[in-house]
Amino acid sequence: MTRLQGSYVLDASVLIEILAGSRLVKDLVEAIISGDVEAYAARLSLTEALYVTCRLWGLDEASRRMNMLLGSRLIAVIEDRSVWRLAASCKCRVPVSLGDCYTLAAAKAYGLKPLFLRPEKELVRHSERLRQWLGADPVFLTKG
Repeated sequence: MTRLQGSYVLDASVLIEILAGSRLVKDLVEAIISGDVEAYAARLSLTEALYVTCRLWGLDEASRRMNMLLGSRLIAVIEDRSVWRLAASCKCRVPVSLGDCYTLAAAKAYGLKPLFLRPEKELVRHSERLRQWLGADPVFLTKG
C-alpha cells in the first residue's frame, strides 16, 4: 500500500478490517494515529460494519469493538442529514450498493477521498460513471 495522507471517508469494508485488527489496515491505522490521515465514516457504514462483525463475533463483542473505535475519536462520524440526498443521487445514477453510495456521497459532500478495502466488481465496472458523478476516483487499500 502506498502511504496515505489527507482526509478520507472509510467504507464499511475498511471499518470491518479495523475492528478485526487486520494487518491489511495496519498502515492506515498508524497514519490515522500519527495525524497523517483524517478519517471519517458515514453512519450507514458504521451500521454495516456492526452487523457484519456481529455475525462474526456476536453483538456484545462487535458492539464493544465499535464502541472502543468510536470512543477513541480517531474516526469522525458524519451525521449530516443532507448526505442521504447525495446518496440517492449516486444510487440513481450508478448501480452500486447503497452503502457504497453513502461513502461516496459523504466524500462528495465534504471534499474527502472515498476509501474502500479493495476494488469491488461494481465499483470497477462503473468507474467512469462514478468518476463523472464524484469528480474523482475512489481509493483502494488493496489491489484485489
